[in-house]
Amino acid sequence: MKRACALICAILIAVTMMAPAAFAEDNNSSAAAVKTDLEMVSSSPEDGATGVAVDNLSVKMRFNKDVRPASDDVRQANAKQFKLVDSEGKKIPVKVYYSEDEEGLILVAADVYSGKNRNAIKGDETYTLVVGRNFQAADGSTTGQQIKVGMTTLNQGRSMAIYMILMVLMMAGMVFFTVRSTKNAEKKKKEEREFKDGVNPYKEAKKSGKSVEEVVAKTNKKKAKKEEAIRKQKEAEAAIEAEIIEKIRRESNKRVSSPRAISAAGSDLKLRVVKDSGEKVSAKEAAEKAAAARKNNKGTTNPKNQSGKAKNKKNKGKKKK
Repeated sequence: MKRACALICAILIAVTMMAPAAFAEDNNSSAAAVKTDLEMVSSSPEDGATGVAVDNLSVKMRFNKDVRPASDDVRQANAKQFKLVDSEGKKIPVKVYYSEDEEGLILVAADVYSGKNRNAIKGDETYTLVVGRNFQAADGSTTGQQIKVGMTTLNQGRSMAIYMILMVLMMAGMVFFTVRSTKNAEKKKKEEREFKDGVNPYKEAKKSGKSVEEVVAKTNKKKAKKEEAIRKQKEAEAAIEAEIIEKIRRESNKRVSSPRAISAAGSDLKLRVVKDSGEKVSAKEAAEKAAAARKNNKGTTNPKNQSGKAKNKKNKGKKKK
């Protein structure tokens, strides 16, 4: 009896010692069954990007699989896998948005209004988005390793200074070109006035310290140059005008390839062609023939626009005779 009890106790002890190893083996086999082929294909901004906008700081990530959560539990578990930290390790809350149209697309945005305090995103600061190794896809696969996307935000103070410098340069350029344009216009008006009214050589000689002859020669030279420029301008304008008129004339003239009969255009008018006999007739004979023709045709036509009363009056006069 004692031996049987001792044997039973030995068996129980052996089973107890072997159970943890068996369960551990099962757990290892189940862990090995989890796929870790979920990968990030691209991100925007990319890892190491600089000059990232401070407002609405976010990262768009694209994976090789459908990452839309199959349940609320998976959604909550995945939300814990994202972490955004600054260069000092301070954690910034984030929100994760899944695309309903594209299976592998998600957006991770900094939640600057989370909690009571505003989590301000600083300029010229390095932020790192970390995705945990247990981030899960729709088919249950995970990344198996951490994914990091680092970025540096835009230095707004320096950008504002550059913008102000550019604005000052632009305003200075506008003032400079306006002043120069005004001076050129005044100079042109003065030259036109001098060309029209002439220059007082004595006054100009006294003002410039040159002799009257030099002033007159210079004025005549400028006047001749101005007249030549005006003549060339008028010739150019006349040539352009003539070209335009010729172009309009060519476009308005209608040409046909060959003569066509009237009937080809749809007309049913019939014409009788009388050929000239070639006989030469003097002016006197022609006048006599015309008078004879009028005499023969007299009374054969009814006068036009004659009312009934006029006709009756004419007939009454004939009866009295």
